[in-house]
Amino acid sequence: MISKNIFISVVYFRQSEVVRTSYLNPIQAGAAVSGRKRLDGFIADDSGRNISAKNVAWNELTAIYWMRHNVDAEYYGMMHYRRLLCFSSTPPRSLSFCSVGESEYERFGWQDALIEKACAEADILIPQKRPVLLFGMPELELTPLEFYAHQHQAADMALIEEIVREQSPHIYPYLVKVLTGRRVFFNNITVMRKALFFEYTDWLTAVIEAAEKRRDLCDYDAYQGRIWGFLAEYLTNAYVLYAEAVHDAKVKELPLAWGTRPVSEFKPVKALARARSPQQAGMSASGNGEDVNVVFTIDGKYVAHVATAILSCLQTADDPARLSIFIIHDGTVGQADRDRLAALAETYAARLQFIAFDGRDLRWLPQSRRCGSAVVNFRLALHRLLPETMDKVIYLDADVVAVAPIEQLWDTDLEGCGIAAAPQSAGLLHGRRLRMPYGTRYFASGVLVVDLAAMRRMDFDLALLEIVRDKGSYMVSHVDDIFNLLYCGNVKMLHLRWNATTKLYEENVQEPSYDEAEARLAASEPSIVHFSGTVKPWKRKCVHPLSELYWDYRNQTAWAESWWEQRMRRLFRYIRIKHRARKRRLGQKLSSGG
Repeated sequence: MISKNIFISVVYFRQSEVVRTSYLNPIQAGAAVSGRKRLDGFIADDSGRNISAKNVAWNELTAIYWMRHNVDAEYYGMMHYRRLLCFSSTPPRSLSFCSVGESEYERFGWQDALIEKACAEADILIPQKRPVLLFGMPELELTPLEFYAHQHQAADMALIEEIVREQSPHIYPYLVKVLTGRRVFFNNITVMRKALFFEYTDWLTAVIEAAEKRRDLCDYDAYQGRIWGFLAEYLTNAYVLYAEAVHDAKVKELPLAWGTRPVSEFKPVKALARARSPQQAGMSASGNGEDVNVVFTIDGKYVAHVATAILSCLQTADDPARLSIFIIHDGTVGQADRDRLAALAETYAARLQFIAFDGRDLRWLPQSRRCGSAVVNFRLALHRLLPETMDKVIYLDADVVAVAPIEQLWDTDLEGCGIAAAPQSAGLLHGRRLRMPYGTRYFASGVLVVDLAAMRRMDFDLALLEIVRDKGSYMVSHVDDIFNLLYCGNVKMLHLRWNATTKLYEENVQEPSYDEAEARLAASEPSIVHFSGTVKPWKRKCVHPLSELYWDYRNQTAWAESWWEQRMRRLFRYIRIKHRARKRRLGQKLSSGG
């Protein structure tokens, strides 16, 4: 039996940077699960009386159960290694962190004296409650019951309600209040006085054990199989309301710090030098002289950027004369700009055609939340706008720079799929929002290899209507969502290198549909750099480590910057990079008001 005045478990499932004080104790949850690697220096939840082997379905609850039966303390608590309460005297301005060091301990108040002070002021500490939202949809507030039904199985919540109503009628009204309310906290994160913690854990365990006997999880996938941990979030909220009302428990809400995925490990200078060096030309599998079809969709504001993208494709191609380039525009690209773009292609013996499209028959589509221009939807009409004799095309967003020969992307074997695309930086969250099958890798539509013949055979326009009718109310990135839903189970996944988006070079609080190894390789050796997001290389706030690559190509076009513009741009970039470096050196003390 471990004895401490305050014992707060910081739960880990995998190796990560450790948060540890006398009161904050790193715990490996699910240590008894077969195949789990033992974490050095952690308390394992499979000692003494435990249910560690149930961790797959119970999640962090196995650590809570272990504390209940193996620790003697006046206060008990549970937090996650990437979600931790802040005990600082003043709320930090920034709640995100990507590493753990002295500055994080100070900024978030992970100090025993501050933890003691917070416990002395309340009976229960919880994260700040927040509205219940679907990822990327801040305007659509749901009740917790609606949210659970969307993300999981409504029948499971109905079972929990039935059990609580039978076994704990005195708590059931508070569960109803939680499920029909508008603000909750998640992740089962609490700190409680001993008597309350014992009552809470014993009640929670009894409810879930009763539910276990009535639910067969054989058909649940790995995500939905974490059922009891998900359901416990709502039960925990209900108990806190009950304790506050019946036991007069004093409840205090604290800010919650969120750990982000760190920037992929790569050396910016080396990555830029590699991207600037011509990649070794390979023998193209389709090197029989057939056209390599490439299409862009733009409005008049993106002429300079599409020129940059086109030039990068031409200069890095094994044989630029094979490129047949199409620009679909909304009529705002003037004749002078069209002439300049055509001349650029002719310099490399490539062909360029313009297709004017007013998008009239696509205006019913929802406007993208990230882009005010309707041209983003034009890629949904490629099967109608491009020549009927064309069976295959590469689609590229206009804010890309090619690093590898575009023929290598052209040679992608679609293996019978209708489309090829690379995974997206928030793919898991988007997939859950759209309720896509478990294991589906949500992709980004900024770089695509499209089987146009298959697109025409599938009655694409009718399928598009049905998708929007079925899922339209939950769409955020409409064109990405539409492509993912239309091609669900029918997509060949490209390596992330073919769509190395800006998120690879930033801290990422989201859950991507790629792993760290793929991200690391894509960041250091991209085949196509995609300057996605709102801060582009041509904007002064841009500190993208490969932004100079964009200017290498743009400054060879008719839209080159002047000497003075270049000097000012580089000055602003230098200042912003130095400012960021200074904030890191100071441990982000500015964020905490220090």
